[in-house]
Amino acid sequence: LYIILVIIDAVLVFGLILFIILGLDSIIRGHDLLTSRRATGTIYKIIAVYGARAKTFYDLGCSRGWLAVQVKKQFPQLAVYGLDMSRLRLFFAKLRAFLFGQKIYFRQADVLKADLREADIVYTYLWYDHMPPLEKKLRGELCRGAVVVTNTSHFPTWEPRATYVTHPENPDFEKLFVYVKDG
Repeated sequence: LYIILVIIDAVLVFGLILFIILGLDSIIRGHDLLTSRRATGTIYKIIAVYGARAKTFYDLGCSRGWLAVQVKKQFPQLAVYGLDMSRLRLFFAKLRAFLFGQKIYFRQADVLKADLREADIVYTYLWYDHMPPLEKKLRGELCRGAVVVTNTSHFPTWEPRATYVTHPENPDFEKLFVYVKDG
């Protein structure tokens, strides 16, 4: 019984330390916006409709890699890339991909400086203040026909091709905007 209590204490202390570290990472590197399961299911549908010929999927601000792993599991033919500024988040993303046996290319990068010319599908769940410069970058850099999916935040001047409401009971929560790069 004593050994079990010591193990429980160790797990709780480890959990608390991990919680503090992730909290500090969120304060230093910005909030960690996680994509819901409903939104993930909708993203699968968007990929099926708009990305039939896609070869690459980029998750900009991939955090701990949950969505990247789910997309790779659902669409194993896609080369999946996850970009994030936080080394800690990328550590957990790489660990998650390893544990799920998924080959995903994670790298530390500023999404506004990363080379996205090879991206067929881009997903992002970033704050509104990132959207104007990201819109300019994507419209200038992506190839014709590339698909961009934004979660909740939308681009200021680029008209979405489609909008998906993932939570009808709360239509402003996790609304997905789909953009297609034209000529």
